[in-house]
Amino acid sequence: MGTPPGNRTVRRAVTLRDVAAAARVHVATASRALDAETAHPVSRETRARVQRVAQELGYRHHMMARGLRRGFSSTVGVVVADLGNAYTPPVLRGLERSLERADYMALVTESRDDSQALDRAVGHLLARQVDGLVLLAVRAGDLGRVVGWTARVPVVLAVRSLPGSGVPAVTHDDLGGGRLAAAHLAELGHRRVVQLPGPLDVQPFRDRHDSFAETAAGLGLDVWAVSAAGVPTVEEGQRLMELALADRRRATGVFAHNDAMAMGAVRALRGAGLDCPRDLSIVGYNDVPMADCLDPPLTTVRLDGYEVGRRAGDAVLAAIRGLPVPQGDPPVPAELVVRSSATPVDRQRPPSRLSATLP
Repeated sequence: MGTPPGNRTVRRAVTLRDVAAAARVHVATASRALDAETAHPVSRETRARVQRVAQELGYRHHMMARGLRRGFSSTVGVVVADLGNAYTPPVLRGLERSLERADYMALVTESRDDSQALDRAVGHLLARQVDGLVLLAVRAGDLGRVVGWTARVPVVLAVRSLPGSGVPAVTHDDLGGGRLAAAHLAELGHRRVVQLPGPLDVQPFRDRHDSFAETAAGLGLDVWAVSAAGVPTVEEGQRLMELALADRRRATGVFAHNDAMAMGAVRALRGAGLDCPRDLSIVGYNDVPMADCLDPPLTTVRLDGYEVGRRAGDAVLAAIRGLPVPQGDPPVPAELVVRSSATPVDRQRPPSRLSATLP
């Protein structure tokens, strides 16, 4: 039988005074030693002793109380476009790594790539008194609301920028990435290439589209694009690939604006009784985890999400502390990762087979 309610022992919460007494220091010293922002005046030995005692006793900071005293909450609100996108976790890990070093925590939510949902998500985060925002989900039409949020808290954009807004952004070299994809298909001998674009009101997809088209045309390729995706998902990649297959120009090389869309393109090919890369070569973008385990392993442009997240965390912490946030820093570099989904055009099956297969 369990202990009768009246006989239960209520365990008293461990206080800062308990930690100070056990560590044989003043309460103020214990408080400084346990706060990453104030620990520097405390000797390394004392800091280590206080932290060890706090852990042994099970002491936890009362973050809300500390925030009320100092006017901050030690939290950063983060809005991503899609938690289901395999690209998102590396960005969040890099961001979290930066924040935890400063004893901050990320409050993460998603917009599902919808501007109204973004507005609601940020409203909830601001109501919880976050000290800053990192936004990975902005589209061109969000410019006004984002500028409005900067009047309330520091805002840093990550992955997706808003050119001309003045809002600090940590980005990837998507212009360079588009050039790498076009040059690779040209080097493989492809002369007719098609893009499966992501939403073009999102800056990275616009940059990938423009730089790929310009580079491919400059290399003498016949290049075109089907209509842009509403959201950059597997399903949209499949739909756009089906549109490309219906085009009588019969591309031999495909550039999908992210890996999810590239996966959808492969699915569409199989649905049409075709093969990647024997009938069509595909290049993706992002190099999401497990891209090398797909069938076929995906040739793609690597976007170092961890580094983007880490830099974004550093930037928002600097802004929260009132320090200047660098503008115009070089974006995180793009890197082509060559695998098996794109092959030399002379290794593909004759175009006559493709024409006979499709309507």
